[in-house]
Formats: sequence, structure tokens, C-alpha cells
Amino acid sequence: MIKCLKIILTVLITSFYFFPVYFTFLPAITKNLLAVLGLVFIIIELIRKRDISVSKELLILLLFCGMVSIISLISITYNETPDTTYVTFIRSTVIWLCGAFSVIFIIRSVHGRIDVPLIIHYLIGACLFQCVSAMLIQFIPSFEAFVDTYVQQGQSVLKDMGRIYGIGAALDVAGSRFAAVLVGIAFLLASPPEKVSVGKAIFYTFSFVVITAIGNMIARTTLVGSLIGLAWIVLAPFAQRWKERDENAPAKVLAVLLTLSGLIVLSIFLYNSSPRVNELLRFGFEGFFSYFETGEWETASTNTLEKMVVWPEELKTWVIGDGYFENSRYDPNYLGDATTFGYYMGTDIGYLRFLFYFGLSGLVWIIAILFYLAYVCSDQFKQYTVFFIMALCVGLAVWAKVATDLFLFFYLFLCAAELQKPQGEEKESSSENGKTT
Repeated sequence: MIKCLKIILTVLITSFYFFPVYFTFLPAITKNLLAVLGLVFIIIELIRKRDISVSKELLILLLFCGMVSIISLISITYNETPDTTYVTFIRSTVIWLCGAFSVIFIIRSVHGRIDVPLIIHYLIGACLFQCVSAMLIQFIPSFEAFVDTYVQQGQSVLKDMGRIYGIGAALDVAGSRFAAVLVGIAFLLASPPEKVSVGKAIFYTFSFVVITAIGNMIARTTLVGSLIGLAWIVLAPFAQRWKERDENAPAKVLAVLLTLSGLIVLSIFLYNSSPRVNELLRFGFEGFFSYFETGEWETASTNTLEKMVVWPEELKTWVIGDGYFENSRYDPNYLGDATTFGYYMGTDIGYLRFLFYFGLSGLVWIIAILFYLAYVCSDQFKQYTVFFIMALCVGLAVWAKVATDLFLFFYLFLCAAELQKPQGEEKESSSENGKTT
């Protein structure tokens, strides 16, 4: 019973890291609180290991992030703008890393171990918590009132937009994180047979479908992870060389099919019996409904996105940007026209917002960070290379729609790799053994 309570609490902590919230009764965002806690855990771990050195991987990461901050500072100084959004990027990186360390440290404390599947399981739990919360907010007014009273997440704006939300999960920020977790679920579901029991197959299938369905109701960016994940589930049997024949394969296939069938029947029933569910499903899968009803794939988001494609007209902007990431109308010295859609140059496309903020000089570095994180995680957990490549693809694809990033997702696995490194004395003994051999 106590172990179950610890696991539930750890799922909530993971959710507060992955989907940070402001509580009305707390002065700081949950990620800052977790960062402070993480700093304490880091000190404890350093004392335990008797080693205060910083790993090469972390130093390179901080160097890359420092370059983004420096180039951002150069951009806003040269352009004389007050937009410091990415000037503080190095500080944000340290906060996210400390927060990630606190989550990983707590998971290890609860289970006595830390590995990639265990982290993904907790991320699945956090996403399911957000999906269930979003549905409760939608259909139970008292729960909605409770959340709106104690959680600050711009509910009035979301309601005006007709968008649903969880407890800290909303819009494309939530969608991108759902997408990253979905590729993790797909990877685990399509793992070699000996690693996937019938119970796990049911759990992964249920989680994939629920997060895909409700995640798309919250933000259609979720679909990126669904499609990449499904592609791997189809390709995995051909790409992987399984050493053992799966004797439970028929039972697993049957369990997966029954789970899928049950969820599909439930979805059809709710679609036809609840006007609100009907509306949410049509929003979440608008492109599919449009294709089957009109023969053309069309959504309000893609139509809006097409209007946001605008390229720099000056060489200076291509090189160092215009120094604006947020809406320029908030700059009292800005004399140009007010931008549409609430973003500089009227675009919310991630790559273009980076380009207009600090040009190719900064864009190259921020893309390099994503590639480097995927490389380091793959190098530390070699058997999960495909998973990290899929997460990298999600991150790159999401930037084609919105500027939110998945750095915090990779930080969890980076911190897990750091925790798994041997203590100082163990390093010395292993090196001595290596010399004698």
C-alpha cells in the first residue's frame, strides 16, 4: 500500500515537471520548486559519490546552450530590442536539468533502480493523468471549478478558443510532449517478444489509444507522435532481429485486438451519444473527418499555418535576426505595424520564429542541441537508439508548427545516465582492473 502511494506521488511529481503549473497558493512554478529540490539531491549524490567533477556530456550541452544565450544577446543588442526570451536560455537549461534530476532521483529512490522503460512508464502515467484530468474538467463542473480556482493556466483564453486543458497541459506544448511519450510507448510495444508480456501489451495499447485520442482533443500536435509511433510498430518486426520465438504471440495479438476493439466501440458509442464528445473528436481528428467527408485533407490549423509562412527580406535578419521572438507590440519603442496572431511577423512556426529572433546563427545552435541530446542519450542507452531517433524526429517536426521544444524530455534520460555512472572509488578500481588485465 505504501509503495502504491509512493508510485502515485511520483507520477504526480513527474507530471508537475513535464507539465509545469502555477498554483494560486504557491509563489513559484512547479519546475522551479523541483529545480531547488533537484539541487539538494545533486549535492547529496556528489557527497555520496565523492566526486564533484562535471561530465563531458553536460559541459558540452551547457556550452551549446551558452552559445544560444550569447547569440541572443548579440541579436537584441544589435537590433536594440528588449526581448530577452532566449538570452536566459542557459539559466533555463540549468533549471530544467535540476528539475529533471529531482524526478529521476525520486524514481530511483522508490524503485531502487532507474532505466529507460521505467522513465517512460512514469511519463505515460503523467500523460494519462492529464488526459483523465482534461475529461473530468470537461464533464464535471465542480472539478472544473476546483482546478480553475487553484491552478493558473490562462483558462479564460483557452475557453475563448474552445480548447480543452488538463492540469498544466494545454495547446501545442502539451501536444508535443504527448507526441514524445507516444513514440516511447510504440517503441516498448514493438520491443523484442521476451520484453513484452500480455499485461504490458494491453497497457501500452490502452495508453497509446487514450493519449492519442484525448491528446489530439487538447492539441493536434499529438498526431505527430501517433504517426511516427505507428510507423515503427509496423516496421519493427522487419527491422529487428528477435532472438527468441514468442510463444505468447497469439495471446498478445488477441489482447491487443480486444483492447483496440473495446476502445473503438466505446469511442463510437460516445461519439454518437454525447454531443460534446462528438465535437471534441471532430476537432481532434478534423483532418481525417475532412478527408472522408470531402475527399480533401483540411484543418483550420493547416489553413492558418499556410498564412504564417513568411521569410526574412534582409540579409541581416538571415544572419542575426531582428531580435524579436515575442510579440513586438509589447515593445514601447517598436514603430512598425502590430503583428497578427500575436507573434512577430505574424508567424507561430518554430523555425521562422527562431530565424526572426536570432537568425541562422542561433537557429543552427538550437537545432544542434536537439541532435546532441538525442546522440548522447543514444550513446548512453544504446539499445534504445531507435526510440531517441524517433523522439528527435518528433522535436524537429514540431518546430515546423510551433516553437515549443522537447529538451526537457531528453533531460530526464540524460540525468538518468548521470545517476548510473559509478562512484569515484568504483571508477578507480575499474581503471586499475583494466590496467592489470
